[in-house]
Amino acid sequence: MVIYYIVRDMKLLYLIPLLIFLSSCAAEPEKESIISIELIDFEEINLSSEKHFFEEVINASSMTLQGDKILISEYHNVPDEFPRIHIINTSDWTYDKPKGRFGQGPREINIPEFIVSQDSDNFWVYDYNNRKISTFSFNDSTLLASSDRKITDPNLGPMRLILTPSGNYLGVPRENENKILEFDPEGNLIDAYGEFEVPEERPDLPKLQVSLLNNGRFHGNQNNGIYVRASMYRDLMEIFNYKTKKFISVIGPDLKLPEFEYHDSKFGGMISFEPDVPKKYQDIAVSERYIFVLYSGYSHLDYVNSGLSAQEIRVFDLKGKPKWRFALDRSVSQISINEKNNKIYGLTTDEDPGIAVFKIPDELL
Repeated sequence: MVIYYIVRDMKLLYLIPLLIFLSSCAAEPEKESIISIELIDFEEINLSSEKHFFEEVINASSMTLQGDKILISEYHNVPDEFPRIHIINTSDWTYDKPKGRFGQGPREINIPEFIVSQDSDNFWVYDYNNRKISTFSFNDSTLLASSDRKITDPNLGPMRLILTPSGNYLGVPRENENKILEFDPEGNLIDAYGEFEVPEERPDLPKLQVSLLNNGRFHGNQNNGIYVRASMYRDLMEIFNYKTKKFISVIGPDLKLPEFEYHDSKFGGMISFEPDVPKKYQDIAVSERYIFVLYSGYSHLDYVNSGLSAQEIRVFDLKGKPKWRFALDRSVSQISINEKNNKIYGLTTDEDPGIAVFKIPDELL
């Protein structure tokens, strides 16, 4: 049925179609931007490195850069009497001091996760096992934290926390229908962003299983408000703009889902993969202008047999456009970016792990 309107005012005649158009646009939900990439989209560049070894580090678990200091944490299996954190001076590559006395008591830590900030005097650690966020001083020599802040909200589970421009925390839950959660400085959940999309080839998957399948690494930049989560077993990277609250998904080159098994447990759902399934994104670092993603391509068996974890860094601009592929001369498991001197720091995976330093050509950045 066609409805005709008699309009005497010509201005109103032009206004009606405009209002119809605007209302139709407002009714249509915003769609997440998707970028599909191929390896040929990158310019490939070889990077060589020099390595710095520190005998004080026993079994390094993670590494991050804050100011001119590198913070290294130890794996949970290190004997209790050894410190959990080490501070390295990048200005002269000397060992600064240990931090973090193991334990469950006040100002002690169990398994530290660094919360990077721009504070030159202190650094923060999230300790999920002890349900607290601890502050450590760069300037004193005690192993103990300066202070503890207890966390009571059960939504703040085991996850890496990144500071927002407003001073809140963003984190990626292991199993959740949302991609990113936001917490206030006291650790209380205040917002959630992005719902998981069910893959077309597996419409039977519940969203909680999709969240496990997409699980991986998370990093961000407090200055520009760009945060990135990347899957460890899928060629999937998701860029979140905190200011606009919008996501950009970067997919490919491999679009196939890996085979996996889902298991229920008292700790929630779990997903397992065969040991020969290659890993994808190994680590992320977000600078003021670029996103650096450590890409693996090696399986757990490769790591066990040869110590190979990742020897490639893919660089994107902040909107997901491919720029360069850095081929590394040694395997690393984690990376940090020093923008002041155009250097990449990597935690090596050889027999005597240390810090590898890669120089980025000045003309690129």
